[in-house]
Amino acid sequence: MTMVSPELFAPEARRALVRLRHVYRVYRVSDTGVVALGGVDLDIPSGEFLAVVGPSGAGKSTILNLLGGLDRASAGTVEVDGQDLGLLDDDALTAYRAERIGFVWQGTARNLVPYLSVRENVRLPRILHRGAADRRRGSDELLRLVGLSARANHRVGELSGGEQQRAAIAVALSNTPTLLLADEPTAELDSVSSEAVLEAFRAVNREFGVTIVMVTHDLIAARRADRRIRVRDGRILMEGVHVDPVGNDGRVRLPDDAVAALGDAELEAEITPDEVRLRRRSETGHA
Repeated sequence: MTMVSPELFAPEARRALVRLRHVYRVYRVSDTGVVALGGVDLDIPSGEFLAVVGPSGAGKSTILNLLGGLDRASAGTVEVDGQDLGLLDDDALTAYRAERIGFVWQGTARNLVPYLSVRENVRLPRILHRGAADRRRGSDELLRLVGLSARANHRVGELSGGEQQRAAIAVALSNTPTLLLADEPTAELDSVSSEAVLEAFRAVNREFGVTIVMVTHDLIAARRADRRIRVRDGRILMEGVHVDPVGNDGRVRLPDDAVAALGDAELEAEITPDEVRLRRRSETGHA
């Protein structure tokens, strides 16, 4: 049996920047509905570096697309910094992506303009969004942080794959985003380049306190994050707490920490062939 404490969904050390509540995403394929996410609940504290791991098709990138305003939930609430993204129209979502979100994609084609220098790439978001220039980080400051000061005047084609991804991180931070989203940023890199990219993520996380959500298949890369969650079949799997087997009378002794956390609250049990999850039931009747 696995007991999942509410604290695993809502870490209390810092304010939750991101809140997903009962989020479903269903795609229509011909006459069939394909469930990409099946009722996801998740809190991400401000300033956390979170790794989302799982097999292909599990729903990892769907979570990233919802947080980035590239897709909309079929049901449930996706809230970032107190703003319900489901209430925004298309123009407001475009502004949200430009002003609040930084993206780092797996391939560099979506991250960088090849005929510009590294410094020019970092400066480009400011040129496009002059109205908030006072919020922008200096391009040289960002390049120093990701270890590319010496490559500032080089064009993209003159950089290695790892250097291109570190340049992409600097570009993504140029607008001082609230949330940095990275989709398989080390997938095409060797181990040395991957380590440099992950160190760049850690550096910007420490220096600026930016919240990072990284989707990855790489378990070694995931270990560099503050916290890891697994996604399987459109659902988030949390690390549970081992308990003794159910007795002959059908009773089970929960750990003392679980009893203290749950108190006398009304509980909800979610039962699957692999596990049993216990959660508090909210006033609305949802966990």
